[in-house]
Amino acid sequence: MRMARARAGWAQIEITPSLGLPMGGRGMRLTLGASVLDPLYAQATVLEDTHGNRTLWVSLDLVGVMASLSAPLCVEIAAYAGVSYEAVILNFAHTHSGPMSNYECYPNDQPKPAALQAYEDQLKEKLIQVACDAVQALRPVTVTEHRGTSDMGINRRNRNAAGEMVLAPDPAGTYNRDLWVLDLAADDGRRCVLFSYGCHAVIVYGYAYDSLSADYPGVCRRQLHAELGQEVHCQFIQGLAGNVRPRTLAAVEENQFRKSSPSDLEHTGGQLVEDVLAALGTPGKALDLEIRAVSGWFQARRDLDQVEPLVYWQAMAARDDELSQNTGRYWADRIGEGKPLAHAVPWQVGLIRLSAERTIAWFAGEAVAEWQAHVREWLQDERLVVWGYCQDLPGYLPTDELIPEGGYEVRQSSTYRKTGPGPLAVGVNAHARARFLALQRQLESNR
Repeated sequence: MRMARARAGWAQIEITPSLGLPMGGRGMRLTLGASVLDPLYAQATVLEDTHGNRTLWVSLDLVGVMASLSAPLCVEIAAYAGVSYEAVILNFAHTHSGPMSNYECYPNDQPKPAALQAYEDQLKEKLIQVACDAVQALRPVTVTEHRGTSDMGINRRNRNAAGEMVLAPDPAGTYNRDLWVLDLAADDGRRCVLFSYGCHAVIVYGYAYDSLSADYPGVCRRQLHAELGQEVHCQFIQGLAGNVRPRTLAAVEENQFRKSSPSDLEHTGGQLVEDVLAALGTPGKALDLEIRAVSGWFQARRDLDQVEPLVYWQAMAARDDELSQNTGRYWADRIGEGKPLAHAVPWQVGLIRLSAERTIAWFAGEAVAEWQAHVREWLQDERLVVWGYCQDLPGYLPTDELIPEGGYEVRQSSTYRKTGPGPLAVGVNAHARARFLALQRQLESNR
């Protein structure tokens, strides 16, 4: 088999914040980080084809950021790294044990902590630096794609005894078993292994609520280094995890997710590592890179007829817990004063063509697992790779099929964002389909 030739470079930089910053992945709860279990990193990999076309993928151990930060940052990275804007991807592991890097999204009028703003300012500089370091490290490589499967995740939407859709394990529910691995082998012996799978990184905060950690992606990197060598660059890319949690926490018979432990973290990371190594053990497919990238937006419309009345938010504001108080007070004030509510959420999506054989589709935000089948059908590509949690974190993106069911991803989560509080309206599938088909046509015209 002829091995494809290209160039690639990779680098990483630590982004662990100082202690005392609000923790992410908790809504508008100001839990402050009190300890570090393991460091957080930003990792960058740049791929370049024989024509000089590049794509740059930056993976971050963060819950996510807002477009107000990511959009100008991608512009700067594109300028400094010599990569087109559409080909720069920020992907978030979505660890719930990092800093609150999406503070502005929450319905809250409290000023942003100065220390958190300072962290984000430093983060921007670090991400530009790691991108430039990856470009400086460009070297000839062979590019080999491996496909595998993993049952590490499980769908987290199920009905309780009252028939309500809640966060509970559903063994029959959708999750994507697909595990995508890209192996980059340089002539000088250096190696980069990228792997993508979709599952929420929510293990650590179940037993160490105020501790910083990369969660299971960090365990994966550590264990892969032990297996492949400390010098190998191991980079995780989050997939469609919007309604997927680690299977090891699923108490199926009790229809609930149990409290996690440190052994669960090691087990989950170890399970995914075994699956990555199994995929690497397959023959794989050499890719001749022909890089093209396009991106755009569609409008995910809100159903404002489903917004709860003023008394609902007033009652929420009167509850004892911090999340309800902050959320209820914000919406009670806004609705009571007659201020406008968001009619739609602009949603970023894109396509990256690596080669004639491989295209990657990506979504911003917390896209549910069901999107993979839809996009593969629309683009007529059953081997399409699909990522979530790219660029920014506008919220959850359920499909039309899930919206009538309700549940956290449809209703409750929308109340925790300033672009809420109404759930998304049926019709989101059509808007997403139209945008992806338009991007596919654009991609073909750019060849």
